[in-house]
Amino acid sequence: MWLRPQPQGQPQSWHDWFEDWRLWFDQVKTNLWFGRGGLNVKRYYIWKDAQAAVHSDVWKDPRGYYFLNIMTVLPECQGRGIGRRLVTAVTDQADVEGMPCYLEASKDVPNIPIYERFGFEFVKKLDCDHDGEKCTLYCMVREPRSTQKDNSETNAA
Repeated sequence: MWLRPQPQGQPQSWHDWFEDWRLWFDQVKTNLWFGRGGLNVKRYYIWKDAQAAVHSDVWKDPRGYYFLNIMTVLPECQGRGIGRRLVTAVTDQADVEGMPCYLEASKDVPNIPIYERFGFEFVKKLDCDHDGEKCTLYCMVREPRSTQKDNSETNAA
């Protein structure tokens, strides 16, 4: 699920506020439905605090970033280009708009090399520690590619 760019210092629109809450409720519902009823609220806030610190450090564009919040492809469906289409549907639009993209990968291998193929670059580790249980996420940023350059290369070929 991709989240739209939110300019720094600008209040959320009602639509974005509603979508944030809908996403939160959907995540709780999914966790309960699939047996993760013991969702640790304290860990959630540890992660959100760590995430906010990383964002203030690596998010340099005041217009915001397209944020790949979560993406999964069932193992039996992997290798069919589904993940590629889920990523490029937004990165292509981001290129047209000249907007950067951001994600937090849950594993360095194989995720970082996969996202590097789409132009993402590793920028920082996000460590969340709750009483000795550590979760590490790998923050990646993708700067927009010039669609004008891409079009001129296509026309020259």
